[in-house]
Order: sequence, then C-alpha cells, then structure tokens
Amino acid sequence: MIYIESHEETERRIDAMLQEMVVEEGLSAFEAGRDPRSHTLQEIADFSGVGFETMRRIEKTALSNLKKIMLELEIIKNGNSGI
Repeated sequence: MIYIESHEETERRIDAMLQEMVVEEGLSAFEAGRDPRSHTLQEIADFSGVGFETMRRIEKTALSNLKKIMLELEIIKNGNSGI
C-alpha cells in the first residue's frame, strides 16, 4: 500500500525538518565558537526532501505572511483600527 501525505502532514514534516536543520547548525556553530551560517534555498530543499520550486513557494508564502503580520502589528502599535 502506498501512503500519500496530506498537505498538512507535508507542512508539519517540512517544519520539523527545518527546525532540526536550524538547531543542528546552531549547535555546531556554538561548539565551534562561530556565528551560524546561512543556507541556500537549494540546501534547504535538499535537506527537507522537497524540490527547489516547492521551497521557493514556501519562502514566498512565509515572507508574505510575515509582511501581513508586521503590518498588523504596526497598525496596532499606532492605534489605528484600519477602519
């Protein structure tokens, strides 16, 4: 029997793998006494087991979501309801 992940399961798996990647690099950098290094989208895609284009779309969506959150926080900070 072949099991196909749901979209939500895929997102959770990728999130967990990215967290692992960040933690591994952070620990390695800490042990070596250096700053953590950045990873390319290709390295992240390879580590996560997804294609480059999939990772690029994830990045684009994440940046868009971050922008929305930052704009909402700015509105709250300035006391504007946006209405």
